[in-house]
Amino acid sequence: MRLLHPLLAVALALTLPAVGRAEVTTDQPGAVLVFPKIVVDTTRDTIIQISNAGGTPVRARCLYTRPSIDEESRPVWITVDFQIQLTALQPTLWLASSGRPVNPPDRPPELDPGPVPPLEPGFIGELRCFTVNAAEQPISRNVLTGNATIVDRTTREARRYQAIAIQGFPKNNNDNTLQLNNVEYSTCPRVLLLNHFFDDALDPVLGSPLRNNVTFVPCSVDYERNVPGIAALQFDVVNEFEQRLSASLPVRCFADLRLSQIDSPANPARSIFNIALQGTLVGQTRIRPVPDADIEHGHGVLAIAEEFHDFPSGGAAINLQLIPGNLQGDVIVLPNIF
Repeated sequence: MRLLHPLLAVALALTLPAVGRAEVTTDQPGAVLVFPKIVVDTTRDTIIQISNAGGTPVRARCLYTRPSIDEESRPVWITVDFQIQLTALQPTLWLASSGRPVNPPDRPPELDPGPVPPLEPGFIGELRCFTVNAAEQPISRNVLTGNATIVDRTTREARRYQAIAIQGFPKNNNDNTLQLNNVEYSTCPRVLLLNHFFDDALDPVLGSPLRNNVTFVPCSVDYERNVPGIAALQFDVVNEFEQRLSASLPVRCFADLRLSQIDSPANPARSIFNIALQGTLVGQTRIRPVPDADIEHGHGVLAIAEEFHDFPSGGAAINLQLIPGNLQGDVIVLPNIF
């Protein structure tokens, strides 16, 4: 085998991407998995799949969260946590409505990932899982991958999306405050890109009206003090005529809504995301978190979209394209272990 000249080898090394650069991604394993939308109701349920892409066992600490209203009509934030352990390269799955039982009879006890609590009907929220060590401290092991499938029992339609992976760096100090600042973990996206049909456009094949749904979750969250993340989002929409329009949306904890409801909740036909206003079939939307003077945490978001070609059936889940490098580092604070 012919060896490269040392100077040439150095030049090549300088031109190659840096090994170990962490990104928020949907096609690489990460140390944190985010499932923006988990739903359980009278007609829908969610199949959750998580795999260990590493060659040694891994522990994960997971938290379901959803917004709710208490008896005095005040907003509250409900969290359910659990742990799983996966052997080398082991996948696992469960149904959100039923969870996982303790020691299922179909496998040896040493291969049991552990119990997962069931979710009650009416749940709509998110799931996050974090790689941890035996002491339940967060660690930067980029080995988790996953996906979620939302299934409609009535229409028998299924919509699947990839979990969003936040990758970790070696400088993680293993405390319960996760800094998404490209030092401990990768930053959240600076821009999210969504290519879509405009609402109420006619499907070119079926001739039925199209409809889009979007789900947003803030990157920053304080589980310890039960304080949800907040974000202010700016939407820049370009249609096929290269015309540009914009809108904005505040997000607190969790937002799941029709695309046309972002700027026109009462009258979707007047929305910049509707064909009645745009006049073209498709557009591209750039979603940008707006930085502010907050020095404690950033306001990044993660998101998925759903596209229905014959609402409520005939849909597909869509992962948005992510441009990394958020201008403000986000912070995730895990609850203390007692």
